[in-house]
Amino acid sequence: MKKTLLFALLIINFLGFGQFVPSAPWVKDIKKDNNQEISIDELTSEFNNYWLNHDKDKKGSGYKPYMRWENHWRNKTNSQGYLITPQEMWEAFNLKKAARNNSSSSVPTSIWEPVGPLNHINTGSWSSGQGRVNVVYVDPSNENTIYIGTPAGGIWKSTTGGTNWAPLSDNLPQIGVSGIAVDPTNSDIIYIATGDKDASDSYSVGVMKSTDGGLTWNTTGLSFTNTNTFAGDIVINPTNVNELLVATSDGIYKTSNAGTTWSQVRTGSFSQGSIRLKPNNPNTVYAVSDNRFVRSTNFGSTFTTITTGLPSSSSRMLLDVTPADENVIYILSADNSSGFQGMYKSTNGGNSFTTTNTTTDVFESNQAWYDLALAVSSTNADEVYTGCLNVWRSLNGGTSFTKRSNWSSPTSPRYTHADIHFLRYFGDKLFCGSDGGIYVSADNSNSFTDLTASAQISQFYKIAVSKQSASKMVGGLQDNGGHALSNNQWKNYYGADGMDTAIDPTNSNLFYGFIQNGGSLYISTNAGNSSSGGVGSPNGESGNWVTPLVTNSVGEVYAGYSNLYKLESGNWTQQNTSFLGIGNIELITIDPSNDNNIYISGNGQLLKSTDKGVTFQNLFDASITSIAVHSTNSDIIYITTQGTNGQVLKSVNGGLDFTSISSGLPSIGKNVIVHQGRNATNPLFVGTSLGVYYKDDTMSQWQPFDSGLPNVSVTDLEINLEDQKIIAATYGRGIWQAAIEVEVPQNDLKVIEIMNLSSTNIECTSSLVSPQISIKNSGATAINNVDFNYSYNDSNYQYNWIGTLNPNQNSTISLPEISLAKDLYNFNINAVVSNDEVSENNSLSKSFVLNTSGTLNELNTFETLDDKLLSYDESGLFSTWQRGTANSVINSGTNNVYASNLTGNYDDNRKAFLVSECYDFAQMVNPVMTFKMAHDLEENWDILYLQYTTDNGAHWYRLGEMASNWYNSDRTPETTGEDCTNCVGGQWTGTNTTLTEYSYSLNSFSGYPNKVIFRFVFHSDGSVTGAGVVVDDFLVSGTSLLTTTNFELDKLAIYPNPSNGIFNISAGNISIDSVDLFDMTGKKIDFKANKEKTVIDLNAVSDGVYFVKITSNNQSTTKKIIKK
Repeated sequence: MKKTLLFALLIINFLGFGQFVPSAPWVKDIKKDNNQEISIDELTSEFNNYWLNHDKDKKGSGYKPYMRWENHWRNKTNSQGYLITPQEMWEAFNLKKAARNNSSSSVPTSIWEPVGPLNHINTGSWSSGQGRVNVVYVDPSNENTIYIGTPAGGIWKSTTGGTNWAPLSDNLPQIGVSGIAVDPTNSDIIYIATGDKDASDSYSVGVMKSTDGGLTWNTTGLSFTNTNTFAGDIVINPTNVNELLVATSDGIYKTSNAGTTWSQVRTGSFSQGSIRLKPNNPNTVYAVSDNRFVRSTNFGSTFTTITTGLPSSSSRMLLDVTPADENVIYILSADNSSGFQGMYKSTNGGNSFTTTNTTTDVFESNQAWYDLALAVSSTNADEVYTGCLNVWRSLNGGTSFTKRSNWSSPTSPRYTHADIHFLRYFGDKLFCGSDGGIYVSADNSNSFTDLTASAQISQFYKIAVSKQSASKMVGGLQDNGGHALSNNQWKNYYGADGMDTAIDPTNSNLFYGFIQNGGSLYISTNAGNSSSGGVGSPNGESGNWVTPLVTNSVGEVYAGYSNLYKLESGNWTQQNTSFLGIGNIELITIDPSNDNNIYISGNGQLLKSTDKGVTFQNLFDASITSIAVHSTNSDIIYITTQGTNGQVLKSVNGGLDFTSISSGLPSIGKNVIVHQGRNATNPLFVGTSLGVYYKDDTMSQWQPFDSGLPNVSVTDLEINLEDQKIIAATYGRGIWQAAIEVEVPQNDLKVIEIMNLSSTNIECTSSLVSPQISIKNSGATAINNVDFNYSYNDSNYQYNWIGTLNPNQNSTISLPEISLAKDLYNFNINAVVSNDEVSENNSLSKSFVLNTSGTLNELNTFETLDDKLLSYDESGLFSTWQRGTANSVINSGTNNVYASNLTGNYDDNRKAFLVSECYDFAQMVNPVMTFKMAHDLEENWDILYLQYTTDNGAHWYRLGEMASNWYNSDRTPETTGEDCTNCVGGQWTGTNTTLTEYSYSLNSFSGYPNKVIFRFVFHSDGSVTGAGVVVDDFLVSGTSLLTTTNFELDKLAIYPNPSNGIFNISAGNISIDSVDLFDMTGKKIDFKANKEKTVIDLNAVSDGVYFVKITSNNQSTTKKIIKK
């Protein structure tokens, strides 16, 4: 009977959602009678008013945590704006279980599998991470057993010291964990304080307990039924393991019977404070609330408030103790603005405190209500650590501090991500929990090791999946930027909060991703292997927190701000010609079978355009959370509406009327709906607050489709028909996928790959292009005729292939060879067969570059079209560099130049290349590069530098170091710590608006057998711009040693090479007429040789690199040798 009662208690108290963190500055002054709940609309109103007089864009301002919270909870409110109650959530969970048990046979089998991120590599993020960690706990009986608590992904366990993690709470409705304690006498007994005390991503349901090492959980006697109680630290009395204390926002609670019953032993708000036991005397307990320090000498039965030496008012306090000196206590305090107030120290067990520091801003922000941490070394009572934005350390008892980590330096050995929620020593190891994951230091913060790998705890906003393969996807993560999956590896290719994302349907390597409010769009042209530049918001607009981003069937990119915009040549162009009247656009959906049909929603209205967004008409009034259009029938539209009482609605007349098809769905948030094509039953999937539901034309109501999927909120769904997968993004448990049923069409040609065009190399030697197209017959009927429609940039061509391609057969088709001029090309292919039933797999695109050989000693003034260089941004989609006359702070007069911008200021988030022609140094000595350049760049943020490649662009290397008449900066993110995130160790930055000549010796390339290409790299960050960069009069000069040569002469060999002095010339049957020796400057050097001129003696010549010119029958060849 006891288990039944516990289960019933769990039913009543599970998953309370309520108001935001009470200590947030816009919350704490709201007055409600009788602790009445605050609606989400009241909170948002106070939040918006607060920012009228505060800077929300300042790092650590506190703006982002609330926006994340509102985005997560807005769809989990009722019509009055109050959050779903614990009982309502449990009733929905029960309905889901009952529906699963009574599921009809028509529901396809769902077997969900985790996709990740289980780990990731950083390929461009300035704040790389994987997911937030609230708390870390090490089993006192086994240092290799570690637990972490997350805000929305539950509790995780490692038995390998943190190298592998396993989830322990997936079978429960979504929970967060902010406190963990393990029985020191029995490692199978675990207690957790549930909920997210710092950001309210989940609310506390009280204390839960496991007696089998975390395999199963039950509630204890402390369970919260409201939506506004939090829990934090939980501690066990090591001398009496039945006694525990837990810190809550409703006071400190104590149990003396291992959790069966609890009593409140101290009032106050302690959930964001600390509870610590005095070393060597666990009956003495120290605790801090938001603004008071209390002490107990009887394990919490009674407490005494102590104020001596402490501030009279605070908004948050933390404390820590150390076995290195049992009488030492440190308290870290935040002022009423959540900024740094001071560090306080007691050396007498808390009888009194002294102030150690009030001037060093170790917070670096005003969001201590969201993240704050404190730890003291277990072996040195003077070694103290604080955490807020970064980790700081004191080695003199808190008197002075130095910063140990920097949130924007992910390659630093001390990196711990931004926003520190947890610091604590277990033994000699310092553990850190931050917005990026769990980190550990075994050397007192000289270095930290990221232990987050294998913990799938990411909180996703959105996910986009390649049309060609489910193995390629990109998603936006709360706290941790854009993560891309390709080649079975997740890559964090940009930072901030990753938001909506998209993948070009014709190019599975072209990824797009927004950050918050659509502030910047980050592009990757190589499936996330690097960031390929970005685009700022149109005219400085600020979109919604999750600004919508979509592509149509041909890869055109659209975004929604106060207007609908289309990405064209690296800039946003407004599409709509009239006022929309809906505020910021919340959603955009493009009809998959007709790009002219675009649906948008905002401010409770659904609008439709039939002319690609130029004009719109209002269709329907509702607060909409998602829009989907039938994959082949433009008349059928599906929407989901907001709130726990929201519905799933269907229109069969293009949106003129809608009817509800919600039967079977519980009263929970319906976040997203998708329609699956290539199936006659028209499957539909809805992502909800409790997983995924399914319905098709054979069913009268929705059924759960969630076997193996954790009970978490599903924020986005995508379908890949080629691999027959549905992919779900979750809030707290990463990405999951399951198989779906796809029917084989009668007629379907699939374009698989474009071959024989390199997207990475720059071709120097040939302008002849002959693409090959790999195709597959994915239908049930043989194909005998294929029309290929293709283009190089704006030039269109056609080719008809006749043959036999049987079902499931592949073939490679060669297109006609064509000669093209130097340029950056975008090649598009569309293959057409009769009665093709699947149009979305017929097209692909690929970019490639053709260059020409440069002429040495020829000055390029850029005055004519013949002087034009290759110029393009890293994305390859547009060019920032412009040729013309510059008329800004930097003025070129009437001369044509290349400039990052010819007028005004340059754009943010640009990485742009100006590429030279291909130079041959095989027969050159004393080569030099010269050019004129002026610049006006944001100092130590925006930069210009040169690179070179010797393998046609496969690899690029910086040219030179900081020096006189060359780079003026040698900064890197590692050496600066605070700025220069784009810096590469040698660059121009700052301002010199005088057109100045620069030169660089290229002697190291003399005699190099491969052609060399150079490029100017202009790189701007995300804010603050200047007049930019101007380049003119580019010249590569030198002395040529080559007259003419022939094949036989070119086969001459010199050996040994290098040599100490004697070199032999292997001439074969060739008669040598003369041998000349030159140094690297082109100066002729005297030396000795035998009569046949097959042995040269350089013993009298200085060590170095030389060129040997060998002449025979009026022809010559030059070889490079090294005398050592």
